Amino acid sequence: MAAIDDLIAQIGDPRLRERLAAEWKAAQASRKFGLVFEDHLPELLPLPKARPRRGDLVCRRLGRLTEVWQVKSVKDGVVTCVKPRDETHPSEPARAAAETVSFAVDEVMVVREFGEPIFPALTPVDVVQNGDPAAPWHVLIEADNYHALQLLGYLYAGKVDCIYIDPPYNTGARDWKYNNDYVDGNDAWRHSKWLSMMQRRLRLAKKLLNPADSVLIVTIDEKEVHRLGLLLEQEFPEARVQMVTSVINHSGVAREKQFYRADEYLFFVFIGEAAVTPTGQDMLNPPEAEEGKKIDLWRRLLRSGTGARRQDSPRLFYPFWIDPVRKRIHSVGDDLPLGANPDSVAPPEPGLVACWPIRSDDSEGRWQISAETARKGLAEGTVKLGAYTATRGRWSISYLRNAEKERIQRGEIEVVGRDDNGALILKQSETVERVKNPVTVWNQRSHNAGAGGSNVLRALLPGRKFPFPKSLYAVEDALRFFVANKPEALIVDFFAGSGTTAHAVMRLNRQDGGRRRAVLVTNNEVAADEAAALAAQGLQPGDEDWEQWGICRYITFPRLKAAITGKTPDGAPVKGDYKFTDAFPMSAGFAANLAYFRLDFLDKDRVTLKRAFREILPLLWLKAGAVGPRPELARGEAEPVVFAPAGSNFVVLLEESRLARLMQALQGRTGLSHVFIVTDADESFKAMAAEVREAAGAANPGLQVVQLYRDYLVNFMINHGGAK
Repeated sequence: MAAIDDLIAQIGDPRLRERLAAEWKAAQASRKFGLVFEDHLPELLPLPKARPRRGDLVCRRLGRLTEVWQVKSVKDGVVTCVKPRDETHPSEPARAAAETVSFAVDEVMVVREFGEPIFPALTPVDVVQNGDPAAPWHVLIEADNYHALQLLGYLYAGKVDCIYIDPPYNTGARDWKYNNDYVDGNDAWRHSKWLSMMQRRLRLAKKLLNPADSVLIVTIDEKEVHRLGLLLEQEFPEARVQMVTSVINHSGVAREKQFYRADEYLFFVFIGEAAVTPTGQDMLNPPEAEEGKKIDLWRRLLRSGTGARRQDSPRLFYPFWIDPVRKRIHSVGDDLPLGANPDSVAPPEPGLVACWPIRSDDSEGRWQISAETARKGLAEGTVKLGAYTATRGRWSISYLRNAEKERIQRGEIEVVGRDDNGALILKQSETVERVKNPVTVWNQRSHNAGAGGSNVLRALLPGRKFPFPKSLYAVEDALRFFVANKPEALIVDFFAGSGTTAHAVMRLNRQDGGRRRAVLVTNNEVAADEAAALAAQGLQPGDEDWEQWGICRYITFPRLKAAITGKTPDGAPVKGDYKFTDAFPMSAGFAANLAYFRLDFLDKDRVTLKRAFREILPLLWLKAGAVGPRPELARGEAEPVVFAPAGSNFVVLLEESRLARLMQALQGRTGLSHVFIVTDADESFKAMAAEVREAAGAANPGLQVVQLYRDYLVNFMINHGGAK
């Protein structure tokens, strides 16, 4: 594009130049450059539990999600529908409006389009408690991840430390759906559909990440790796993006008439000051390869490679004066001006021999450090005389780089003495592990997808299958590089699959006593073969006998429950041991808690009339950090004036006229993080919030005061503008 701008600027005729510039500007505004793909119609959201009402869009439960009708009436168990007006031919509105079709109520399912306001709620499904009840809880949400991401945006905008996702790889083997239809290899638009799907979710995910310091990790294989890389560069222009190649199957996965695939890829998107935390491994060589390996700590001082000539750095051309009899460095001379002959320099004492930076081809080179730094190194023992090459009649000089000096300070290298010439005698520490930055190719036995993925899942859920689960240890390693020094990190995975990410977070917490939280989102999709078999039995989505076989209910939650309790779904102890980093019996479980929710949707009228407190209570618990057991209203219990359960870190004022009751409830309370006030009056809220902060702030630093339901309505216009 810049070249075209330059060419236009060279046109002599000013009128033609201006017209072409205007046309080019218009073309730039209407056409894409860089990553080009079609914007597909947004996905529709099925609501199998919702009862159809007049005006709703519905589809057949076992039909195509995109083949929709609009409900005209519901009477006596029959839904009468018409085609939505935007699907009729504009020249035939009367005929189209007259064409109706009827279905049994149980035959259709309500759907929502992007652009429609949808108000979410979380319905509790189950819990697993095996740790300190007061500790933060992990969360699993059964939901379409687009709408769950908008929900998470309300709860955690700018607060997430790490997002790890393993999206569908778009292999062409019916591995994912778009608008409830499998996208296979014969779909001419499968790549752009995949990009459209990913783009919408990445834009929402970006709002979750802490702009000061966070990371997005995305795994992928060769089918979409290049497109994904471009998409990440496009959606995160301010971030640093790096790709890592990871070996996950040493035998390779068959690719007909092609090389077998042994690896996959991880994109790391570094937000703000995010940085890799070095560990004791480079991730390329197995840990055992380092055992007993002799590390060459001393490096040659003579510069090699680029910029190694005398004229490249004239001040780094100076002599070391060598005592050949005692075989030691006597002193360091001054740098010799460019053009001056080294042979013209006399030794400071008789019998000393000059060692100049002369390269192997006998050309004049230069040292790595200045003469002043060399003198300092000689005094502290970090510069020493190297080997003597008789055939060339020259000595070499060795030194310790800053990296080795830092390792000495960290205790990774021990100084055990000095030699006769004053140089440091060093050895690798036997108690302090060496710190290394990982490289961009990972080849770890623990990352094998079979042993660390399928076998682990098989032990937790005997008899249950899930295609291609990630290695538990591979996810654990990827997370560790960014949350090792964040013991209270918030980690999100909105393509949760079998739940490996939360499992890995639990292992990290066990290793260092951390209180990291995992928030997972996955749908409850039933596998294609299973869906066909269930349909043949007369079942359909929404039926309990159908939903029990979905991924979230059949795999994700049972897997995490088994990991936490150490028991399989049948109640037997899990067989086998965890390996690597932290080896222990899988039957020991984890001191952790998990809350399982299903994403549901509220009627807007109930929200605007402030009659949805029971339904949004789980959201308030999550917004306050999911600390301690989730408080709830007992069945049949009326909404109180002030909701302030003992031990909770949040309080709710449900009637603004009862501020005095709230103040009374705040007396003596500590550990509060949130106070929610139900009011529509902005000025009244500001005044009450100020009083609350003054009354409770000293004992509850960092207290947040939130306005309900106004805050909910503004933030939960889900789908608003979602078609873009």
